[in-house]
Amino acid sequence: MRFALDESAMLEKCRRLQWSVADIDWEAPGGDVGDEARRDLAPFLADLYWIESIAAIVFQAMSETATHPRRAAIFASFAGDEQRHADAELLLMRRWKMVGRREVPAPNPNARNLIRALDRTAHRVHPAVFSAIIPFTELVLDGALVKHLEVKITDPVCGEVFKRINADEARHLAVDFYLLEQFGATLSGADVRRLALSAFSRPLVMYGLLLGYLPMLTRTRKTIERAGLTEEQLLACVRRYVALGDQSKGAARHPTYRVFRSISRGILAGRADVGELLMKVSDLCDVPGWRIAA
Repeated sequence: MRFALDESAMLEKCRRLQWSVADIDWEAPGGDVGDEARRDLAPFLADLYWIESIAAIVFQAMSETATHPRRAAIFASFAGDEQRHADAELLLMRRWKMVGRREVPAPNPNARNLIRALDRTAHRVHPAVFSAIIPFTELVLDGALVKHLEVKITDPVCGEVFKRINADEARHLAVDFYLLEQFGATLSGADVRRLALSAFSRPLVMYGLLLGYLPMLTRTRKTIERAGLTEEQLLACVRRYVALGDQSKGAARHPTYRVFRSISRGILAGRADVGELLMKVSDLCDVPGWRIAA
């Protein structure tokens, strides 16, 4: 299998399909979702707001380090998409009275750690490394989320928001797997390993991975389950990530993808001990103002 993509056509599509949170009537009827949904969904939507904000940081860094002008422009549009998704999800939280009109939910310790790391190091990580991580996150979160909210929430504004977000994410995933294959096929295994080692040899990058991203997956899984998604719905998205990657020879030989395929298989086998441990360690290390050298 090959992931074909016309980058010029994709860039034109990215520009043509932009939308704004101002396009949505946030005062429309149907915003009373009930106390149960408000209680169950608030922790996950808070996590999602920060995950989308983190994705915006990553895509912006990728746009600044990309060597192809079209790809740089595509990544920049994706950064705008992710920030708009975060803004829309925050406005939904305010509409549903999960937070106050001027309030922003606090990031959990892992999101805070990851933001600290990415703010200072994302521009030093080659897009080839991010190309294996981004589709994993987007498939697991968005793949199950949209269908679930369509059933859980009757608010028509919610349906409109996530229909737009889902359309954006479909473009992202098309580019994600295309680039995963391209980097895996065109860069030698030694090149990709060198790029990965260059990134992960930085203490702040490892800090972001071990005390940010990996335990954040475990923490977010808990809030997703509290929101009502079943374990099988989540695992189906993880299986899709592995299936899509393995169907492409280029993607399957990508060293960073192989690492995340291993993580995925651990999740499918029910091995969450490492994520639980890292989450507990990150909570213990969550000291305000604490910094690590870049």
